[in-house]
Amino acid sequence: MDYAPRTMMEISVAFLAFLLAAGTGLLLLQNGASLNTLAYISSQAQDRSLHQTVSPLLAGDGTMRGAEVLHVLARLEKGDAEMIVDGVRYAAPLEREQLRATGIPLLAKYVPHDERDADGHLLRLLLRRVP
Repeated sequence: MDYAPRTMMEISVAFLAFLLAAGTGLLLLQNGASLNTLAYISSQAQDRSLHQTVSPLLAGDGTMRGAEVLHVLARLEKGDAEMIVDGVRYAAPLEREQLRATGIPLLAKYVPHDERDADGHLLRLLLRRVP
């Protein structure tokens, strides 16, 4: 084979490889963009008014451990009901530095009692340590 046809075939193969790589890259970018759009739309469809409740943390006997109480206290946000743990009042907004972990034994069990208004909205959650 002569030099010119061989060079032309090499350039043709290189050009086809380039087109294949460019097409694959374009497909990957389109797939990433569609997944990004799907994630954005599904995050917009989520209900932001849902809040974590105490009921999943309750053990079978209706008590909570001190570690779960501390976890709930750390997640208090503005607008949440206040919590009273063994006579100590915790209300949102609560800085984590203000949270005294030494006053809540992590292995102790607590019984929750709730106070609600006439409409059924939670006003405060009382947690009393079980002896």
